[in-house]
Amino acid sequence: LVGTPYSNSTMSSSSDNESVDSDEGSLIHNESSLDGSFIEYTGYEPVDNDIRLEELHLLRVNRPNKTSLLLLTSALAVDVVSEWTEEAWELLGRDVAGNEYLREMKLVPTADFNERDDTGVLNDQNMTSLFRGLTRSDSLREINLRQNGFGLGGIQAMVPFLQASNNLRYLNINRNNVKSEGFRLLWRALRDSPIETLWCGWCGVENIEIDDEHIPKRLEKLNLGGNNINSDGCRELTKLLLKEDTTLQGLHLRENNIDDEGVEILVNALRNNTSLIRLSLDANEKISKKGIGL
Repeated sequence: LVGTPYSNSTMSSSSDNESVDSDEGSLIHNESSLDGSFIEYTGYEPVDNDIRLEELHLLRVNRPNKTSLLLLTSALAVDVVSEWTEEAWELLGRDVAGNEYLREMKLVPTADFNERDDTGVLNDQNMTSLFRGLTRSDSLREINLRQNGFGLGGIQAMVPFLQASNNLRYLNINRNNVKSEGFRLLWRALRDSPIETLWCGWCGVENIEIDDEHIPKRLEKLNLGGNNINSDGCRELTKLLLKEDTTLQGLHLRENNIDDEGVEILVNALRNNTSLIRLSLDANEKISKKGIGL
């Protein structure tokens, strides 16, 4: 492939048009050599404000009309992202942190949200490198890391960034193997965050512990679908519903292990809640007609 940023091994065989910044890693600076012909985004319709793989040099240019970064991280794709080194991921993080106009970062395996068989290459190791460089970023408002390969280590890598971020409103880590311990760590890290939407579905979460002292003050939507939450988890979630100044409007709990007891716990809490607009409990197979009637 010609024109692949952040990859020293690939850049060594690149064209003479490209210049390499040896101090910061291998980057492309010559826009004339970037026609994007070496990348095909299956199912993705480019948006004008997206920075894509062939345009990573624009992260340093700080263009006001480029507010979104999209990288497809598929482990199955034959592209350079799957071959990036730890240094490359850290460099990406530093470049994102240095861009004052970037508002959205999407590092996902595929643009098709219905594709479940593909997993991205953002494992714990790569997440550690990425967020080592990203920690000081304060412009990002939305981060989508769904369906990559990270677990608890990836959450640990995010903590310093999450605790320092003043503008993050949306975080999607659906379909990563963070499990219960990872969710607890994430929840605590978001205590003082302005987060409004948190997607943590299909993440292997079984046990939930909601500390009254660690509830994000602006949280409006929480997705915990596809986990293994039972009635004990529902009891913990009532702390969100009963919080005096709660802002929660949407609670998504489909495809869990919730039974009639869990439904009753939630219904009783909702009698004293005026904020929630939508509660999703579909595909919980242990809920009987009695539970539905509640």
